Amino acid sequence: MKKALVALVSIIVVVALWLGYLSYDADQRDVEASKVPLVTVMEILHASDLQKGVKAAVKVDDADAIDNWLNQALQVGNAANLAKEDLDYLASDAARDYVVFNAKRQLYNDAFEARYYSLKEVESLKSQYPEAKDLFPRTDALIEKRDAIIKQIAIALSNEDSPSEDALEQARQQWLMRAQKPEA
Repeated sequence: MKKALVALVSIIVVVALWLGYLSYDADQRDVEASKVPLVTVMEILHASDLQKGVKAAVKVDDADAIDNWLNQALQVGNAANLAKEDLDYLASDAARDYVVFNAKRQLYNDAFEARYYSLKEVESLKSQYPEAKDLFPRTDALIEKRDAIIKQIAIALSNEDSPSEDALEQARQQWLMRAQKPEA
């Protein structure tokens, strides 16, 4: 009976120690999990509100507003438990340059779209936004397609393979009227 009691107590002690170890191990995993960042630096820098805010600040050349947005990004990084290197990056000139660069590309896209639909030139945009130079071939191709569509409209209006300047002007006016109509 004493042997059975000693064996039972030994089993209870081993089970208690094992459960204690499992509890400690789970606590350690919880501590480690709480150190894992909730977001990445790129997710912070590409957050829509930050991008919109920086874009608006770049548009009016407001350096203080850009700095304010980056300070907010740094606060988010702190709250998300980012590593020191990531926080240092968020506070760096490189992060500032990155968000300003992206904002200028977005501004180019916005301005291009407006000029595309209103049939205005885009060459001045290219010099204004060199950050978007990799987009220039694509925007040039879009303009060529737009102009081809306008020419096709002019051909349909004039029933001639080589439309007159008047037919081209009518086609441009139709394009402009269509561009001004809100999408249904």
